[in-house]
Amino acid sequence: MSETMLAIGLKRNAKGIQEAQIPIPKITKPTEALIKIKETGICGTDFNMIKYDSKDIAEGEDFITLGHEVIGTVEKIGSEVKTLKEGDLVTATVRRSCGICNPCLHSQSDMCMTGLFKERGIHKLHGFLTKYVVDEEEYVVKVPKELEKYGVFIEPLSIAEKGIEQIKIIQSRMPWSCAHPKHRFEEEEWGHCKTALVIGAGPIGFLATCLLRLGGVNTYVVEIVDEASLKIQLAKELGAQYIDARNKKPEDIVNLCCNVGTLDIIFEASGASDLAISLIPYMSRSSIYVMTGIPKGEKHTIFDAHAILRQIVRHNQVIVGSVNSNRNHFVMAINDIKRINKKFNNILDEAITHRFTLSQYKEIFDLKEKDRIKIVVGID
Repeated sequence: MSETMLAIGLKRNAKGIQEAQIPIPKITKPTEALIKIKETGICGTDFNMIKYDSKDIAEGEDFITLGHEVIGTVEKIGSEVKTLKEGDLVTATVRRSCGICNPCLHSQSDMCMTGLFKERGIHKLHGFLTKYVVDEEEYVVKVPKELEKYGVFIEPLSIAEKGIEQIKIIQSRMPWSCAHPKHRFEEEEWGHCKTALVIGAGPIGFLATCLLRLGGVNTYVVEIVDEASLKIQLAKELGAQYIDARNKKPEDIVNLCCNVGTLDIIFEASGASDLAISLIPYMSRSSIYVMTGIPKGEKHTIFDAHAILRQIVRHNQVIVGSVNSNRNHFVMAINDIKRINKKFNNILDEAITHRFTLSQYKEIFDLKEKDRIKIVVGID
């Protein structure tokens, strides 16, 4: 009989968070590594999967382990593994290639064309709220030992990295936007002549604000919480300014952040579709709007489609959706964690708001506190 381990997740015929004993995985291919999990991060995706009972369990199985943010150590490696060794500190990406389309065949499964991908802890693959996982070398990313305590930030920061990357790639078509040589999009100080509006101050909104401020962007954060909230205090520590969206119309929000024609970037990280859509008419000429939130259910609204289409075309505007991330974004996140902490006085320490052990899983998912940013679960 094979050994088993505790796993926390969702069962096919039961609602709410569940525990299960699942087999301890073993290396079956020469390109695989066995990882002992140290910590797993919890985010809104996990809470929403439980809240809406939106489990996507693999055919033939009755359980999916949650958790897609991880830091761990390599315990064993297959005979053909080249870039890892036992004892390495590592994280792992979330999405697994469909093995068919060109993006997946070029290690960009975040751009999968078939939709046949799988995702750790989300879509047909077990996640990291357990003790061990086996994965292919190509999805495992080495992490410097000194970043161990920040390992659970790597995955969510990679999502923000991809969003910012989209901004830089697309907007680099406009080199004339600023004459300062250090404000070009390929420079570290790319944002000093630009203004951004970040919708949402949760984990992704916070980390997007970190990256925007790291680049010097004049950044405003929009939320519906009191100014004394930790989320807003951290945004202010980054040098961002707060706009409380309660009882404000879209034009009021925009008027508080910039003059007409100077809103260069909107980064949506809340899934609040009403607000997200209502801000489109207030985009500036040649501006870009990155959307990362994924709302549940249906929401019907009325807007002037002709006016929006005229505006987007006449003003050279871009609206882009960005989901998931790939290995390159994980590497970018690892490099930028050091820069964020150095520039903003180890602010990521403050962003870890709750710590639990795996056995406290019921407390984790019963957490009603709204002022939470990063929840860390100790596995080892």
